[in-house]
Amino acid sequence: MVKRNKNTESDSQNHNFSNDSGCLFVCATPIGNLDDCSFRLIKTLTDVDYIIAEDTRTIRKLLTRFKISKPAGRIISYQDYSSPSKVALILEKLNQGENLALVSESGIPSIQDPGYKIVSASINEGVPITVIPGPNAALSALVLSGFPTDSFLFVGFLPKTEIRRKEKIEEVAYLPYTLIFYESPMRLEKLLGELLGVFGDRKACVAREITKLYEETIRGRLSEILAEIKSRKIKGEIVLVVEGYKKELIKNYTENDIKKEFAKLISRNIPKKAALKIIISRYDIDRQTLYNISTKI
Repeated sequence: MVKRNKNTESDSQNHNFSNDSGCLFVCATPIGNLDDCSFRLIKTLTDVDYIIAEDTRTIRKLLTRFKISKPAGRIISYQDYSSPSKVALILEKLNQGENLALVSESGIPSIQDPGYKIVSASINEGVPITVIPGPNAALSALVLSGFPTDSFLFVGFLPKTEIRRKEKIEEVAYLPYTLIFYESPMRLEKLLGELLGVFGDRKACVAREITKLYEETIRGRLSEILAEIKSRKIKGEIVLVVEGYKKELIKNYTENDIKKEFAKLISRNIPKKAALKIIISRYDIDRQTLYNISTKI
């Protein structure tokens, strides 16, 4: 069954809110510079009955900056670990005709934050939803990178466990899309090393502190950026953009790497001949050497 929103055009533009049905406003907030607030965002935050915030301290700074008065009871905190009862409370207010604004700590809600759960629940309830667009770190970094923007993949934060982390890197390694990663400054060096080992020495771009005072963009090969990162301390919000797979051959590998790759392909029920072709297409290895390695498995 196709679900359609009720017409919220007048709501989102003129804020003539309906009394019989509340609306969820998914609001993008600044990723650093508060001057990036739109007039529409300020009007929306002023007019809604409640604000759902991932970080109440952050939204308070924004409200204070633009002299928006909201009593403490009108700001609902919501994090990834919040109980289902919190979502139920939010839906109850929407169903009672209250209008709510959903904001994340920064940027567009639901992008690498728990806001998507509220959006999903609201859709299932048939609650009208609209978006107040605005800043986004991933797309800003993508544009700053200079890499193709016609096809890109937002990877976000990689899993923390080593096995799942490696699986995710291998999963996206051979996709021909520009890749966008989020990472903390403390783990950036590790991520660059991991990607270099699997991707090869691709072009990349580190964008940090976008829109803030110390905004910086570091461009180069993964190996060059890694050397730069090792030479000094990196702080702030980090977005790493890496060019997509261009059929470049992996040159830094061991015989054991080839054995593991071959065994992995065979475990997926890929015929031996096809598996050998796949490895040839990815690694800088001659057919005889590859055949010799495969016979040892």
